[in-house]
Amino acid sequence: MNRQQTSAYSPFGQGKSPLDIPLIGAVMMLCIAGVVFVFTSSAAHSWQTTNGDSITFLTNHLQRLAAGIVVLVFFYHFRYQLIEKLARPVLLAAFVGLIAVLILPKLPGTTAKRWIVLFGLSIQPAELAKYALIAYLSKRLSEIDDSSFPADRKRKLYALLGLVILTLGLIIIEPNLSMVILISGVTMTLLLLHGLEWKKILLLLPIGGLGVGGILMIKPYMVERIDAFVKGISDPLHASYHIRQSLIAIGQGGVTGLGLGQSTQKHYYLPEPYNDSIFSIIGEETGLIGALLLLSAFLVVIVRGWKIAMNAQDRFSYYLAAGITSSLACSMIVNIGVNLALLPATGQPLPFVSYGGTSLVMSMAAVGVLMNIAKQQNTSTAWKGAARPLSL
Repeated sequence: MNRQQTSAYSPFGQGKSPLDIPLIGAVMMLCIAGVVFVFTSSAAHSWQTTNGDSITFLTNHLQRLAAGIVVLVFFYHFRYQLIEKLARPVLLAAFVGLIAVLILPKLPGTTAKRWIVLFGLSIQPAELAKYALIAYLSKRLSEIDDSSFPADRKRKLYALLGLVILTLGLIIIEPNLSMVILISGVTMTLLLLHGLEWKKILLLLPIGGLGVGGILMIKPYMVERIDAFVKGISDPLHASYHIRQSLIAIGQGGVTGLGLGQSTQKHYYLPEPYNDSIFSIIGEETGLIGALLLLSAFLVVIVRGWKIAMNAQDRFSYYLAAGITSSLACSMIVNIGVNLALLPATGQPLPFVSYGGTSLVMSMAAVGVLMNIAKQQNTSTAWKGAARPLSL
């Protein structure tokens, strides 16, 4: 099927379908939860570090959330077809950012080179690289689908995998284990949707193993995190201290929680309770009920995202929507998995909920793209063809 044609006179266009209410409703619920729990988990720390101002973190978060909403609205009206055309230059810009991170000195108070300061703002290039790579993978995989020559398709796929490995290599040097896991997971998902067999994808795992090994060699503190995960709660005063504190927070919440603002674990027991550990605070203050409501909202986002992908008008939007959805799903799984001691600590924020920054703005942009794809869909003419099986 030919790709949907775009208007020649404007990058913005009118949609065929109404606003995806369940998707935007779930995202709004998550953002509201983020505002509430960023405040309850950061107020005391903010008061102590800013001479009595308890809303500094909340104010910063609201500003970044506002920027995220603006970006969401922009991409909701921006034709997703133009993202395909811009995928290559945006990815190149992301590569420049990844290289700049390695060259410039790391920011004070950080343990890894993940941020650069641009116009007074701290930006995480790896987050931009993740979504730029998703767009470029979607573009190239759709082009490979259109190719009629197996040898040409195989050559293009090898080149694409080489690009992914290069991206992961730059991120490994920072190091950023969570981003390596996320990009690897999204890449494997897109390759599966493309038609690559599971057995062939498993052959790529040794490459990921080498990458993780490289991180462990570069940064000893990563080894300590893995060691803490393996030991579980057997060493509560040392390696597994934070794991134990996270489980204590969730356990104290019980079914109904201690109440908003009543968390005790946020007082220097948990690292960054308003960011990486925010799910533990939610579990402590709202209990099992609040945690399940949060998970339900994430489930709605994931289900709607996959439905948008399945109703895609063309191959590019199919891969793009699937890549975005799998990225948000993986981010949620990694963050909650760490808080539940199911995964080693990686420093992954919870999408839409954790203290705002590049992750929040990019997540909102991603939802805007999903809504734009949904807006232009017509289910009676949706592209539903599976990609041809591809062999390496």
